[in-house]
Amino acid sequence: MIVYVVTARFSTTIQGLIRGLGADARGRLSYLTYEELFFERAAPVAHTIFTDFDRLTRYELDCAGAVALRLQAAAPEIRILNHPLHALERVPLLRRLREEGVNDFDVQRIDTGARPDRFPVFLRAEDGYGGPETGIIRSEVEFDQAVAALRRDGKGLKGRIAVGYVGEPDAKGVHRKYGAFNVGGAIVPQHLMRSEHWVVKKNSAVIGPAEIEEELAFIRENPHAGQLARAFRVGGLDFGRVDYGFHQGRLQVYEINSNPSFPNFGKSDGRGERRPLIRERFVAALRAIDTPHRRGRIGFPEIRPRAHDLHLPRTRLPASLGRRLLDSVTGRAKHGKDTE
Repeated sequence: MIVYVVTARFSTTIQGLIRGLGADARGRLSYLTYEELFFERAAPVAHTIFTDFDRLTRYELDCAGAVALRLQAAAPEIRILNHPLHALERVPLLRRLREEGVNDFDVQRIDTGARPDRFPVFLRAEDGYGGPETGIIRSEVEFDQAVAALRRDGKGLKGRIAVGYVGEPDAKGVHRKYGAFNVGGAIVPQHLMRSEHWVVKKNSAVIGPAEIEEELAFIRENPHAGQLARAFRVGGLDFGRVDYGFHQGRLQVYEINSNPSFPNFGKSDGRGERRPLIRERFVAALRAIDTPHRRGRIGFPEIRPRAHDLHLPRTRLPASLGRRLLDSVTGRAKHGKDTE
């Protein structure tokens, strides 16, 4: 069994994947919210994928690390994907990728007073998924103007960063953004999006037969798998989706999302031929992760008595409360113990 751990608010991603995989997910893939995990102070012994780090408090990250350590101690044969003690979030990830020579751009936290050492850049929030909050900034003067504009709009500098911009359009003025999953070490290409805008959130450029064939060839050939696998290793991430592009012929990683949106495998459109290929590879990768392991539940201690830092699993409270009571009655999941 593989358990995907996610915040309740953003659990729709994995719910959609489980529905889309149907019988291929049944008995193999399930999810648990952090709210359930911390409320119960126990976890199922299973291969576990941790996600959503940018949406956790520091205390919650500490708790997730404690869960991972207990799982490893109880069942060394299980896999911990995106180990909370090793996975890098946006800023340290981009910095490490630059240091390792994967990326050609840098990132600065602007609330420290740091300034970009080269331009162009754009400003954005470090966490979340809102994307750029400015246009492309090409000089020191424009940078100061952009920071002042944020403040005028009531936006503080805490948690905001300056990210180097290294995109470039093709001869037709179209920007490309590639997306690919890492599923336990297997690189699974997802899409090739095109836009006439420098921020590529969806296909907004004209998509014809040539563009569809180019995307399909990308899915079939998986030409960047080796470079992407290296980027995931640098980030300490075994699961997620990388968004990337090219600048002067060099691959540039924009971000790695540990809890990404997943393809709608049932959708029918002009790009539909790629979906069965993605689905087949995704399922094969999940099967490779789901090796035999001991069963049961393990408990973990609270890091400190700060229950007010945590939230009740409101939408799934009855099931979570039931598991907690059963653990108490049967003695399952005691700290330092587990059940077969």
